[in-house]
Amino acid sequence: MLVNTQLIINSVVTGSIYVLISIGLTMVYRVLKFANFSHAELVTFGAYAAFILNVSLGLNLFYGVVAAFILAGALGVATDRLVFKKLRNNGSDIISMMIASIGIGLVLRQTIQEIWGPNQVWYDLETRTFEVFGGAITDIQVYIIAISTTLILILHFIFTKTKLGKAMRGVSDNPQLAMASGIDTEKILLWVWFIGGGLAGIGGVFRGADTRLVPLLGWEVILSAFAVVILGGIGSFYGAILAAYILGFAENFGVSLLSDLSISTGYRPAIAFIILILVLILRPTGIMGRKGET
Repeated sequence: MLVNTQLIINSVVTGSIYVLISIGLTMVYRVLKFANFSHAELVTFGAYAAFILNVSLGLNLFYGVVAAFILAGALGVATDRLVFKKLRNNGSDIISMMIASIGIGLVLRQTIQEIWGPNQVWYDLETRTFEVFGGAITDIQVYIIAISTTLILILHFIFTKTKLGKAMRGVSDNPQLAMASGIDTEKILLWVWFIGGGLAGIGGVFRGADTRLVPLLGWEVILSAFAVVILGGIGSFYGAILAAYILGFAENFGVSLLSDLSISTGYRPAIAFIILILVLILRPTGIMGRKGET
């Protein structure tokens, strides 16, 4: 099987979606040190928030992307204030936090399904297709790649050039020292949840625009998101970026290979799972992870 232009295009689009979802996940883990499974529902919630504006209100999907960022970010903050902050104050361990996140995810998922139903829905989009070196790409996919790249650059600027970004890095590296230095750690946590949740929401919109919307939308990609976080190095912002595109290529290459072998492409989720296991066995710290982080 040859690596053709279409495979590269599909891989970049997939990676551009995964990177937004995974960055928020790795931000929360880097600061709070637990796997937040309710992150999947922030992805789904953002997608359906955009659906309301695009389909129910007839607005351009761009406004849905903005709404998804704000509303999913706000939901992320709400889950922290209502649940995770109380657990932290009670001295709960990371296992308790993780189990709580699974419970929150179940509640949110069922709520979304009760409101919009279990059936597939689609955004109201008019797409155009362009030919690029023998491959096909839609204008929606171009927007996905462009917006994702822009957001990565903005985040890089925030993390390296602003007081907020430096405070985030300080809190994630040593919360006690950051607090002793006068950093309001709880305020920084709010920003972490808001930005991470907002990016997940945008990732959900892009996933929905590229495929379709279902209440399990976020749950379908959460394993891939965890695979990205672990492959890149748990807590590594730049590792997550690199790993998202690596996994995007691996999944699309795998699907193409499965098709060539006349094997059902329904095995696609197993590709992320296999990568996850191999990384845990061969390099637990990931591509850019630091020793001692697990």
